Amino acid sequence: MKRQPFTILLHIALAIILAGAIVTHFFGIQGTLMLSAEAPAVSMFEQSSGPGHGEFPFAVSLSRVEIIYYPATTTPMDFRSEIEIDGRQITVAMNQVGEYNGWRFYQSGIGPDYSVFSISHDPWGIGLTYSGYALLGIGMLGFFFQKRTAWRSLLGKYRQGVAALLLLLAAAPAGAATLPAMQRPLAANFGKVLVYWNDRVCPMQTLARDVTSVLYGSETYQGMTPEQILSGWLFYYDQWQLDYLRSHPELKSVPPYPTTKAEKKLAEQLALVEWIGTGEIFRIYPYLTVNGTMEWLSLTGRRPSGMSLEQWTFMQTTMPAIKELLLNGKNILANEELAKLKEGQKKYAAGIELPSEAKINAERIYNRAVRPGFAGIPAIAIGMAALIMSLFKPAVRWMRLFSLAAAIILTLYVASAMGLLWWISGHIPLSNGPETMMFMALAALVGACFCRNMTLRGGLLIVAAMALFVTAMGGRTPRIGAMMPVLSSPLLSVHVMIVMISYALFLLIAILSAVALLSRSADRMRQLSVLNRLMLTPAVCLLGAGIFIGAVWANQSWGRYWGWDPKETCALIMWIVYALPAHWGSRYMAFFRKDRVLHTYLLLAILTVIFTYFGANYLLGGLHSYA
Repeated sequence: MKRQPFTILLHIALAIILAGAIVTHFFGIQGTLMLSAEAPAVSMFEQSSGPGHGEFPFAVSLSRVEIIYYPATTTPMDFRSEIEIDGRQITVAMNQVGEYNGWRFYQSGIGPDYSVFSISHDPWGIGLTYSGYALLGIGMLGFFFQKRTAWRSLLGKYRQGVAALLLLLAAAPAGAATLPAMQRPLAANFGKVLVYWNDRVCPMQTLARDVTSVLYGSETYQGMTPEQILSGWLFYYDQWQLDYLRSHPELKSVPPYPTTKAEKKLAEQLALVEWIGTGEIFRIYPYLTVNGTMEWLSLTGRRPSGMSLEQWTFMQTTMPAIKELLLNGKNILANEELAKLKEGQKKYAAGIELPSEAKINAERIYNRAVRPGFAGIPAIAIGMAALIMSLFKPAVRWMRLFSLAAAIILTLYVASAMGLLWWISGHIPLSNGPETMMFMALAALVGACFCRNMTLRGGLLIVAAMALFVTAMGGRTPRIGAMMPVLSSPLLSVHVMIVMISYALFLLIAILSAVALLSRSADRMRQLSVLNRLMLTPAVCLLGAGIFIGAVWANQSWGRYWGWDPKETCALIMWIVYALPAHWGSRYMAFFRKDRVLHTYLLLAILTVIFTYFGANYLLGGLHSYA
């Protein structure tokens, strides 16, 4: 062990992190403070843990509060408070901690004239824990350059695929319609009209796609596009409602209080039909209030007291004029009215930034072209073919070239989709389940592009396909939405990227273990054992790094770096499960040197990954829940 200083450092770092958690538990002070802008300075707070009686050694008061909104919306982008301590002004915001003499203030709630803060005083615990994180990072990096380790000895025996592994770690028709609707070119222009939907301003095409998917389970009906379908519901509601109720007789039996999943789905469809009928879903009229915020009013919205007669007339006459022209078959004039509507939106949103024409077109391309599920089909087909041929005919050159070309094309496709999503939404697309799975697919595809080993490339293509299929489970295209203020932190993006790459590696390891257990060749099983051992240690290190970067982010956002949240607990268990076979070089873990034992264990261990991602995210409660 004297020749393995970084291995020793890793275990020392874990002991220091544990010691920091113990110090925090017994000596750290936690609490809550609510301040009003009109109230005098206070020195007491509601203490929830730690020594003392909830008293500051100073007085603190609230100077002002501010809610920052996304442009042209009422969706909060950030919450900010100015507090005063001993004559000093301190800013507290989401992901911006206010600190004074070791006391830390975290923004946890806000109102028009008050703010709620989480309070923490834990200089020794945080110092110990962060020191442990730093030593852990140094230890994990140094481990891979450390000589005379079991993992390092494999590099000289089996170099094939190592370069690809390192790159992976660094990667981060028109039909005849029986229902009335707009003609397709006119409907396409209708899809460019701005609407307030899903807490953001987007083209009507996005609303049309979402509505059509809920009502019909696809994005077409009778050969019509989503824009045509939505225009039919808007301008010919009675006929479309009659057709829908006739073709969905099960809606008549929806109970008042649905309990089963099927009943809830029918209730959602019925509620959407009624919502469309009220016109409230079409929030297309921007109105700048007297306090400078932007509201989006619907077709049936009431006139605000401060609205000019000109704007009110615009709201009352635009859509009826378009409908009248459509009923009379005057499509050219209807198109001109649509153009006036879009110009009116810009006019009455003057001074507020609306999505540019380029972003609108980019979102329309994204809605039409991004189909993760479809991309997963060639990925799994070619991945399975490459994996099978690597076992029986590894020297087939055309399959190497074909699988490489497929990997490159799919990588460009997924990278372009994520790039579009990033530009449209304005944040790195790692804020929800489908987006993280798309990144996992991208990481696997990048690895497949640079991988010369056919077995690894086939496995990586299968990993990418699985991730793409999971992405598509929530819809054909991941929805674009505004990011919650607490999630707008660079640490979150780094945390998610690192963790998802580790998940991709664990899934690849499980696939190779399954192939090894099905193989009748002892040599093939041994080769796959070497590959899995090479990938296992970096995967465990990446997961550990992701967990502790997430802890730093949590400390910046919520004032605590570990709270035994279900996802945190599951991730810790998963890390321990995979850390055990990573110690196969130790005499205490010698049984993991047996190929069949190792592959069986790694195949079963993937269940912890599946439960950590799906169980903790969608089934269990907590801060990481996507449900």
